[in-house]
Amino acid sequence: MKIVFLALCMIVSSASWSWADDLAMADTVEQTPHALLGAVIKSVSWADPDKGTKSEIVVLDPAKKAIHILVTSTTTLWDADTKPIMSDKIIAKSRVNVIYLTTEEGINVAKSIKILK
Repeated sequence: MKIVFLALCMIVSSASWSWADDLAMADTVEQTPHALLGAVIKSVSWADPDKGTKSEIVVLDPAKKAIHILVTSTTTLWDADTKPIMSDKIIAKSRVNVIYLTTEEGINVAKSIKILK
């Protein structure tokens, strides 16, 4: 029983460190949101802790310019009916509305992603 409790504590503490990292990044973000309406997802790559990579999508704006956007644990994901979804529903070639913020370093951080019909 103690082993289960200790394992659970380790999992919760590692998740809280990840959450704290995302919140620290959110604090460095400017407050004016940008919106991409009717953009198309070019590619999706999800985080891999073993490789140290973060979740990111690349979207094409209406002018066909590729924009890299970081997806964090604080990003809200919505379907066309404005119901919450899991990240596996975000796939390439989907049309989306993306609200994102830009850090002082020029990193785009998604605030919300909504899949369109």
